[in-house]
Amino acid sequence: MNAKASHRSVPCGPSDARSRLVDARAFLDVAEVSDNTDVIATNAIHAAIAASDVLCCLALGERSSSANHADAVELLHPVDATAANSLRRCLDLKTKAAYEARDLSAKDAAATVRRAIHLVEAAERALLTAP
Repeated sequence: MNAKASHRSVPCGPSDARSRLVDARAFLDVAEVSDNTDVIATNAIHAAIAASDVLCCLALGERSSSANHADAVELLHPVDATAANSLRRCLDLKTKAAYEARDLSAKDAAATVRRAIHLVEAAERALLTAP
């Protein structure tokens, strides 16, 4: 386990990764069929988080359990810096999409879905090549 992240992570393995990939795909499926930008973005963000868990479970044997989502980005970064950046950019919109009265723009919602797709596809590839 990563000593730096041990206080905010939990152990996980390939079976956990498979389960989180199912979650990621389900969140992404909802995001792709909704017509509400906040619902689209919030589900895409949850897909991105679940996909990040897949990547970390497979590469590190742990995933973030911190309430601070920045910790998940930090944990993912050494595994895949591009994926970590996509996750960070998704998470940057979480409060606006999930908790604010004003709806997220269609442009921001679409960008969040694109980033989530990138993460879910990376998670699928990682699981296919996992031992």
